[in-house]
Amino acid sequence: MSAQQEDDGKPRSPTATEGESVENTIAAFGYEPAYRRVFGKIAGICIVIALAAPLGAIMVSGSYQIIFAGYWGLSWGWIIPNVMMIPQVIAVAELCSSMPVNGGFYWWAAALAPPRSSRAFAFITGWFNALAVATSLAAFAYSIAVGMSQTMTIATDGRFVGTLAEVMAMSMAIVSFWALIMLLRLETINIVMMITAAFLFLSCLGFMIALPITHAQLHLPFTSASSVFGSFKNSSDWPQDGIAVPYCFYAVLFVNSTWTSPAYVAEETRDAARQAPRAIVESFAWTSLIGFGCCLVFAFCINDLDAAIADPTGYPLFTVLTDHWGQKPTSACLIISIAFATTGGSGFLLTMSTQVAAFARDGGLPYSSLLSRVHKRTSMPVNAALLLVFLTYLFLLLALNENASDIVYSMASISSLIIWITPAALRLFAGIDGWYIHLLAVLTSSYFLVTRCIPPSADTPPVNVVVVLVVLGLSIAAYFFASKKFPGLDLEALEAWRHESRECGEGGGFAQVLRQSAVEGTGGGK
Repeated sequence: MSAQQEDDGKPRSPTATEGESVENTIAAFGYEPAYRRVFGKIAGICIVIALAAPLGAIMVSGSYQIIFAGYWGLSWGWIIPNVMMIPQVIAVAELCSSMPVNGGFYWWAAALAPPRSSRAFAFITGWFNALAVATSLAAFAYSIAVGMSQTMTIATDGRFVGTLAEVMAMSMAIVSFWALIMLLRLETINIVMMITAAFLFLSCLGFMIALPITHAQLHLPFTSASSVFGSFKNSSDWPQDGIAVPYCFYAVLFVNSTWTSPAYVAEETRDAARQAPRAIVESFAWTSLIGFGCCLVFAFCINDLDAAIADPTGYPLFTVLTDHWGQKPTSACLIISIAFATTGGSGFLLTMSTQVAAFARDGGLPYSSLLSRVHKRTSMPVNAALLLVFLTYLFLLLALNENASDIVYSMASISSLIIWITPAALRLFAGIDGWYIHLLAVLTSSYFLVTRCIPPSADTPPVNVVVVLVVLGLSIAAYFFASKKFPGLDLEALEAWRHESRECGEGGGFAQVLRQSAVEGTGGGK
């Protein structure tokens, strides 16, 4: 590894602020820049929207909101968890601004940990993160496959009903398709993400206009606002409302969880210390607002809540569209939307594989030199992507049972929350400024983590928790038996950079981003 040298021979680094390139920051951390800087703030936002595919994701996961809380789940069940996630968003944006490295949470955890335990944090969180991102890929591919299966059922008027094995096969085919897209140049991926995000954004707006108009044309009464915002109905297998309420939040944890993506492509982003955190905050705001609009439209257009709860398909929001638009128009809209969502999902494999490649770059994986390699023509970590594809296949096979959807979704949520909590908790001891934001982030993430471990019914074994604990146990075991040659982060270079910039652990980078945004908002920017 190389670091910039001053006359005294110690590694030093200029800060990644004041608008200059962050190439120097990457070099200061001890790395050789390997990616072309293609993305900007708009591209980061587009990646998030393309991955979230808000309308389609809500249609797949909205059954949680309806079954566990009724109308309340579609209104407050969207608002409350998004508000609770705001400290997480700010905390991650600050970490990304201070340390714009593709390694993301595992790298931040190692950088913020005490020097003596930095290597342990780096290895354990790195391994757990590598396995956790595979569960996220599995959940994302599975959700698209479910939407594809439901679309085929609607298009064939019920003649095709996808079995669990067929849905899993579709999921694997989708992951394979993403692997092929990884062979494109990074510049092409940038264009694909922008086109996909634009279509998905416009489709959400079109839906929010078209469904109420159709509802009125059919002379159907709209649900009253008092019912939408005040009617709570728990129809789940958990009679306790204290369990049903957090369960209706799970749709938000799944739909609006891709806002972290700009942090994972920081080394591919121009002026990443500024643009990546802006993309994180703004993309979260956009997906929250778009999702809220979609949920409200569905809520006001569902006249028979009991019928939606008892929907035989298990995906009542698909039925709502069919009842309003008819079979053929609904099928046509869904086919086009699924095609764009599937294409946009390739960005998920990109953002996940960059994390694995970053961990391999630090020597944390077998054959690290191979897995960390970035293809010069495409500027993509192709080998790391192939490893993730293989791991995703394994996690999809693990979910081949009757509770597959909850297992896949919850494994992704639980593992992600554990990864998120780690650097935020360490950040509490790394500086005075901004500690309260990270404390709130830890508390809200811990709440989501604990409640997400609850199985969907009292009779269902917590398979998801068992799988996540096994993965975590394997990561810890790997540290004790296979980490002898793992060097960890270049702590000398990191400390020199920290001393120079005064950003790591002080929140200065994100504070400057906010100040610059305020200047631009008042016309003072360029």
